[in-house]
Amino acid sequence: MAEKRFTSPSGVVTDAAVTADYESAAPFDTALVGALGVYYRDGFKTKFVPYSSMERAFIRVQEVNGRLCCGSAVFTYFRLILVVNGKEWGDIMSENEQAMDDALAAIAQRSPSTAIGFVK
Repeated sequence: MAEKRFTSPSGVVTDAAVTADYESAAPFDTALVGALGVYYRDGFKTKFVPYSSMERAFIRVQEVNGRLCCGSAVFTYFRLILVVNGKEWGDIMSENEQAMDDALAAIAQRSPSTAIGFVK
């Protein structure tokens, strides 16, 4: 079987070890957290952010005010942001707050060198 293609901050990755890690990664709604890094879908691409290049990971809460025919409602989205080279490279959106919190905790456990949460 051919290796899967992943888009990473350093370019396209086609490696059997990364493919095996992707297949065994723990799912947290729209994010997959593996032993080598974090995987997620972005359009037709599968993106891979290795722990070696990840500087920081945090959750951004986004509220959207929706105007409906009968009033208004607030929708809340939770975004797992992955910072690489000082820029927000990964943006994984979900409506499930607990899944994003669990994904962030799994990243903190597997990559102790990654700064988690707010950093001054």
